[in-house]
Amino acid sequence: MFCENCGAKIADNDMFCQNCGKRVEFPATQPIPEQNVSQAEPEASAQNSEQAAQAETVAAQQTAAAVAEPQQPQANPYTQQAQQPQVNPYSQQPQQNPYAQQIQQPQQNPYAQQIQQPQQNPYLQQNPYAMPNGQQMAQQPKKSNFKINKKMIIIGSVVLAVIIAAVIVICILVSNANNPVNKMINAINNGEYKTANELYYDNYKALSDNKAVIDAIQAQVDAVRKAYDDGSMDYDTAMDKLDDISDLPMSYETSLSEVRSEIRELKSSADYLKQGDEYLKKKEYSNAIYYYDEVLEKDTANYKKAQEQRAKAIDGIRQEYLDEAKEEFDNGEYKYAISDLQNALDDNYLTNDEKINAQIATYVDEIIKKSDEYFNNKDYENAVNLIDNIKSMFDEGSDNYTKLNAQLEKLNKEIPVKLQDISFSSSNSDYFYRYQSGSKDISGNEYNSDNVCTMSVSKYHENAYAEMYVNKGYKKIKGIIAVKDNNYSSISSDTRAYFEVVGDKKTLYKSEVLTNKSEPINFAVNIKDVDTLTIKLVYSKGSGSSGMDVILSDVEIYSVDSSEPDAPANETSEVSKVESSKEESSKAESSKPESSKAESSKAA
Repeated sequence: MFCENCGAKIADNDMFCQNCGKRVEFPATQPIPEQNVSQAEPEASAQNSEQAAQAETVAAQQTAAAVAEPQQPQANPYTQQAQQPQVNPYSQQPQQNPYAQQIQQPQQNPYAQQIQQPQQNPYLQQNPYAMPNGQQMAQQPKKSNFKINKKMIIIGSVVLAVIIAAVIVICILVSNANNPVNKMINAINNGEYKTANELYYDNYKALSDNKAVIDAIQAQVDAVRKAYDDGSMDYDTAMDKLDDISDLPMSYETSLSEVRSEIRELKSSADYLKQGDEYLKKKEYSNAIYYYDEVLEKDTANYKKAQEQRAKAIDGIRQEYLDEAKEEFDNGEYKYAISDLQNALDDNYLTNDEKINAQIATYVDEIIKKSDEYFNNKDYENAVNLIDNIKSMFDEGSDNYTKLNAQLEKLNKEIPVKLQDISFSSSNSDYFYRYQSGSKDISGNEYNSDNVCTMSVSKYHENAYAEMYVNKGYKKIKGIIAVKDNNYSSISSDTRAYFEVVGDKKTLYKSEVLTNKSEPINFAVNIKDVDTLTIKLVYSKGSGSSGMDVILSDVEIYSVDSSEPDAPANETSEVSKVESSKEESSKAESSKPESSKAESSKAA
């Protein structure tokens, strides 16, 4: 007998299909007696429970299979037979089969849908005989078995994956080890250049223009450059190494040529530093600087030192200029000292040098002090000439020019004008003589300055004078008056004369009476606010035919801007006043009548 649902063979005593769990429908030809049914019911229940358990196990297996392959359920070869039920020869019996409705619809297998949904067992709902008292079968043991199987599957999968990965890695390593590219790279990295060449030509197609190989060669080149830069490899070793690398194929694709050139440049740069040091020791500073300037900035190992040594060489050049200028300045050769320092500034290495400029400024200050010394010693000419000559060495508007020009203006204001140099508006030149250096007074004093004049008077020409226009620009006139010793003639003992300063026709000063025994007289007269100044020598009296010559030595006038102190208030000399009174008294006596003279004599 076969199952109408799945077509599996069914034993004669089975009430359910052992394959699908379908209840077996027996022909209704022999009705079962009621008493037999009631008697067999317990036995059938027990048998059905056992069969239901077996059916549930089969259903669980089918469910697991359906979970594994749910998309392709196997076709039931017996489905067509189920869809076309055979004619029951016993259909004429009045007894009706209660399960006929299920058999009459073979086109649809209700259990097929249940198999596609393994979450629920259809037999537990439809089979009232599955368990005693209508209870559902326990499913807990089956779930536990399923979990154990899943865990084992996961563990097995992981182990299998690890084994597969290990096999893959081993295969890759073996493959890489045998790869010609990797072989050549390893040979290059190990410095086995001959082996690398052999590999290249044996595997030309695989290795030609291979970027990884080119990068490996470039790494060798870079390593040489770095080793030379940090000093761990000398020049000869580096060049030999690069020569070896150049024998490798595709080395031309790297920066080898550039690195070789750079190393040569760095070698030359280092040599320049050594040469500069040699010249520095010899104090050949210009040559030293030349070689220091050849040291490359990218030569990090030597550039900084070269710059430091260069600065020392410049210090040497500067000091040479300073030493030479000092020697000249100390010898009074001020102009040469300044000139040498200016030449230093024209040197390419000392252009606008702060120390040189500072020394020039110092020398300018010293020269100004020297001019003041000349001035204080009344050497006005040297005072002015010194400043004037040095000023001409600087550009107009420069600081040094400005300082020197201010000093010159000051000197011009301070330096008095020599009588020798004054232009006279009028004079009796026959009795006023300039440039009388070498004159001697009656006391034996000689006057050898370049500012000596003489004036001459006698009874035949009673005065000598010189008139000058000062336009209120001067405040003082001073000098020395002395009676000149005339070798050709002696001065009569009774000869008298006096010296006079007149401002705007007003007597500002009158000397004491000058005789053949007068000592030199220093005078200073205030001439502020004077427009026309006149100096004159006046003959007073004398019995002889000879007159008197007077020496005017170092007579000078001072401008109103001069720091020279003003002359005292103008007043006639006391001696002059006395002599003048005596002369006036004498004149008065002589003019009196004889009787008056006699009375005077008596009174005397």
